[in-house]
Amino acid sequence: VTAASRVVSASSDGTARIWNPETGDCLQTLGTVGWENRARYQHGALKVGRRVTSAAFSPDGKLVLSSSADCTAKIWSVQSGELIHTLVGHQHCLRSAVFSPDGRLAVTTSHDSTPKIWDVESGECRHTLQGHNSEVNSAVFSPDGGKVLTASADKTARIFCVRSGKCLQILKGHRWDVLSAIFSPDGALALTTSEDRTA
Repeated sequence: VTAASRVVSASSDGTARIWNPETGDCLQTLGTVGWENRARYQHGALKVGRRVTSAAFSPDGKLVLSSSADCTAKIWSVQSGELIHTLVGHQHCLRSAVFSPDGRLAVTTSHDSTPKIWDVESGECRHTLQGHNSEVNSAVFSPDGGKVLTASADKTARIFCVRSGKCLQILKGHRWDVLSAIFSPDGALALTTSEDRTA
């Protein structure tokens, strides 16, 4: 995921890193005590508990949201390196975490089958989205931020209302796990991909 002239990556080796995409240099690393510059920590390994499953910049580039196999997500200040919030509530390792278009909310997905919507400022869970009965592989906000679209190993995708947390629609048709789902730019359509080799 990019923010201006930076790239943030997450890896199954337990690290995440911020890079300069033009030079390939690792610019910063993130650990339990915050950011360290490349001179101090040469290899740029970003340790966040166990395997880091995703990392994303906020829309304004001021925050980073990371998810981990340690069942938590973390919100970090890019400028200071301060750990702002640890989002605790999932019962199994996280699959993904993304910001809403306005950066005020975040949605996380997990092997525990319950996506969660979080308030970025307070770090509190707004809603636990009920309905899936298997791991949830991904979730995204609609372009207007009013809905969340989830993709699950239960062979369905679901659309939830961000304000109420209620399921608005269940998208069925795949024979195997739904791996990812996204909205069209105008939010009117949804596209899903699946292990059944169809979209």
